[in-house]
Order: sequence, then structure tokens, then C-alpha cells
Amino acid sequence: MAAAMKLHSAMLFYILVYMDLFSFTISTLPNKYFSTKTPYAWTHPVPKPVEDELYYLKDIKGKACSAVHASAVIRHGARYPGLDDVQEISAVHDKLVLAMEPNINPELYNWVNRFPSNNNKALSSLGESEQEALGRRIATKLSTLFSDEDTSNFRFLVSSQERTKQSAAAFYEGFSSTIYGGEEAEDDFDSEVNDQLLRFFSLCAKYVFSVESNKTAFKEYFDFLSNERVVRIKEKIDKKLDIGPDVLTTANIRLIYLVCGYETAVYDSSPWCSLLDESDMEILEYLGDLKHYYKNGYGYNITWQQSCPLVSEIFATMDETIMDIENADDGEEPGGLLVGQFAFGHAETLGPLYSALGLFNDTLPLRADNYHQQSQRLFRTSNILPFSGNILFVLYECVPDEFGEDEEIEEADYYLRMFVNEEPALIPGCEELYCPYNVVRDYYHDFVDQCHFKKLCQRSEVKDEL
Repeated sequence: MAAAMKLHSAMLFYILVYMDLFSFTISTLPNKYFSTKTPYAWTHPVPKPVEDELYYLKDIKGKACSAVHASAVIRHGARYPGLDDVQEISAVHDKLVLAMEPNINPELYNWVNRFPSNNNKALSSLGESEQEALGRRIATKLSTLFSDEDTSNFRFLVSSQERTKQSAAAFYEGFSSTIYGGEEAEDDFDSEVNDQLLRFFSLCAKYVFSVESNKTAFKEYFDFLSNERVVRIKEKIDKKLDIGPDVLTTANIRLIYLVCGYETAVYDSSPWCSLLDESDMEILEYLGDLKHYYKNGYGYNITWQQSCPLVSEIFATMDETIMDIENADDGEEPGGLLVGQFAFGHAETLGPLYSALGLFNDTLPLRADNYHQQSQRLFRTSNILPFSGNILFVLYECVPDEFGEDEEIEEADYYLRMFVNEEPALIPGCEELYCPYNVVRDYYHDFVDQCHFKKLCQRSEVKDEL
């Protein structure tokens, strides 16, 4: 009897260990390392919003401050993989089926590609949920600012890509249902396509020529792809699957990593994740960060400089809001204020915007040869550029806290706060999380007021930056 119980306990122990390892591989592993393919909640679990938690600014002594305008730039929600990736992963799987024994990894061997070939980068149901929830949270946090306004007081900007339009519609569904209690019809939603602001990267000839379509621009990425760290991941996978060294390439390894993330996001698990451990994921995340550092970040000046139309628009809208308030008749509320502007773009929109503003700027540039030195890097795309990543500016009007009934209010002060992925962030050039608007405006003066996009983006035959 005792022997039987010991055997039972031993079997149970091994089953639990197996289940724990399986759970770690399939579920826990993908939650933080998927670069720009990371679902928002994996790196930014958000608490339940508090009504009007952003409406009042309570830190200015002797001033009563309330929000008068909010402006957000939001990346589209989680999406399906592109058609090229869908087809390529099927091709990789075909190679593996021919090379491996079925019993080595039965789940992977019998895997079926569930990604639809007709949903080329379309918004997924997870992406819709991300955006709807974000709309609800922003509406709740600034409830008083938005609640008495009609649709003419809001502006929704999208790019020409369908996934940004779908994201804006989902955001509006959550936003409007929170403000109007479900009374506002979805048919009233209207968005404005503006690629000049949200797809500047496709309109800037200098960027397209010297960076996006220039393989040399991604030298650090390709150097790391052939680096011994990535090669070792490939060798480990070869050993796990008992396949020869010529079946997979290092490029296939990055695809396996991406599909692990895509499938886990859409279908909750993926057998491809069983091929990678946490160390592998960190290395492959850095590979993705290298790509986006040079494609969407600080790698080349033109990459962030080309975002000047978007930065200029954000500040011009806030300038106009202040002007309308200042020009309103004494004692009257200014009418027709644009209280909310929400722009829906891409990682290629948000990354250059971050860099233009001076956010997430590491002292040491990301390179193929300094992986270990970058363990605490600021430019970590899983954190800063996930699906539904966002930046929000809230403009506050501040008036004296107490004044006599017949006393005229002197010119108001205006303050600005910035939130990145719903967390308060210090605006460069400021000493506090709240900052006088004129200080911020002066800090970005040259970039905002000297935006000559056509001249900036004029193509040069010499790839002078590279």
C-alpha cells in the first residue's frame, strides 16, 4: 500500500512538473517579449479607471485647474499577420514535417495554420476589444470634459489603412457608450483620413529611399540575426526537433517567434512557443528592437524628423484651443471648442513621434554588439510600441483658486500633462509631471514652427546618413 502511494505521489509530481513547464512555455512566456507584436494588456495591465481622475490638476498652489482639451495618438489594435508571414510559416511547417519524426513534438507536427489568408493585417477581435476598452477608459478619466459635448467637438483621424479605421470605430464605440450611455448611434461616427499626419513615412521620399527600402540601413539588425546568440537558438531548436542543420534558417527562427506571439494572442496558445525559452525570447525581442530603432526610432535623423507634420498639428490644435478660450467674451463659455482629438496610426507613426519628442532615448545607441549593455534599455518596443500603444496630452486651464465676486480673472495659466500607454510621463524640458504649456511650446518651437516636410523629404541620390 505504502509503495503504491509512493508511486502515485511520484507520478503526480512528474505530471505537475510537466504541466507547469507546459504552462510556462505556452502561456506565461509570451507575455512580455513580442516587440511590436505584443498585445497591449501583456505589458500594460490597467486598473479600473476612476471617473475624472485626469480632469483636475491638483498640484498647482493657489490655482484651480481643469482639463480643456485632450489629444491622443494611438496605434491600431492587435492584428492578424500579413499574408507573406501566413504563407511563409506554412512553408516552414511543411519543411519541418518532412524533416522531423511525428512523436518528437506531436502538437507541432499536426499543427494547422488557422490564420485566414484573406485577413492581410486586418484588425483581430482582440484588437477591437483593446480599442473599445481604451475608449471607455479615456472617456471615464475625463468624463466632465467630454460629457456635455456633441460629436462636432471631437475629431477622429485615421490613416488610409483599414485597420486604423476599424480601430477608431471600436474606440468610438467604447468612448461614446461611456459618455452618452449608449444613446449615441454608431452611424454618427465619422473619421477623417489623413496620411500626411499618420502615414508620413510612406510619403517622405528621402526616408523611403534611404531607410525603409535600403537594406544597408538595417545593418545592425542583420548583423544580430547572424550573431552567435541567434545561431545558438537555431541549434537548440534543431536539437529539440532532431532535424538537420540545413532545415531552418535564422530568419525562420524570427518567424517562429512571431507566430508564437500571434497565435497566443488570437488563440490563447501555440505549439511554436514550445521551441523557445525565456532567454531565447529576450534575444529575439532585442532583434526586433534593433529593427525598429533604425526603422521607427533614433537610428537616423530623417526617421523622426519626418513626423514634424504630426507634432505641429498636435501643438497647433492646443494653440487654437487656448486662443478660443482667451477670445471668448468675459463670463461666457467658449463655444465649439475641439475638446478631444484622437488620431489612429501605426508603429511607424508612434515610434518617430516618441523620438521627435525625445522620449525613450538611450544614452548608448542600440547595436548588434552591445546586447548585454542594453538589458535596461528605454527603447524596448514590447513596452513602448505594443498593439494599441498610445500617447495622450491633456491641456489644463488654471485660474486663481479664490477671487471676489466682482473681481475679474486675470489671464489664465495653461499646463500640460503627458501620458504614455496610460502612465504619467515626464515631458522633456520639464521638471514636474505637469508643466506650463508655454515652457513645452518653447522647448519644441523649432521643430513645430519650422516643419518644411517637402524640403525635408526631398530625395537625395546619395544615402548620406548611412
